[in-house]
Amino acid sequence: MIRSIGVRHAGAHDLVDTGLYLDLRRALRNPADDPALRDGTGLDAAVRAHVLATSGARELIARAAVQLQVLADEVPMGCLVRLTVACQGGRHRSVAAAEEIALRVWAAWRGERGIEVEHHHIDRPVLPAAGCTLFGG
Repeated sequence: MIRSIGVRHAGAHDLVDTGLYLDLRRALRNPADDPALRDGTGLDAAVRAHVLATSGARELIARAAVQLQVLADEVPMGCLVRLTVACQGGRHRSVAAAEEIALRVWAAWRGERGIEVEHHHIDRPVLPAAGCTLFGG
């Protein structure tokens, strides 16, 4: 199972309980910074292309897919293996990356094993930019 979350939503961290965790807030460009993409989601082709065009994005996604496959190969068939993909609001980066990882894993397994994707915060409003506070001030 792959799930996307937005870490700035209340209760988001409660969804991270087991498995792998990938936080994309610093790794990938935020489509919400582009007014043309702001109201879209990672399921939209333009948002997905923006995320995947970030330098290093495809490599990061490829590594996550391999890690998920390796972990799944180590557990008994039928046991749930989880990857949680996080970004700020859970609408753009985490959704696009989760979908891309799922496609890669599905292809590697040749459809012989199932993979589910859940997007927990995709329908939430776009969050304002996070402020930066240094030294607790």
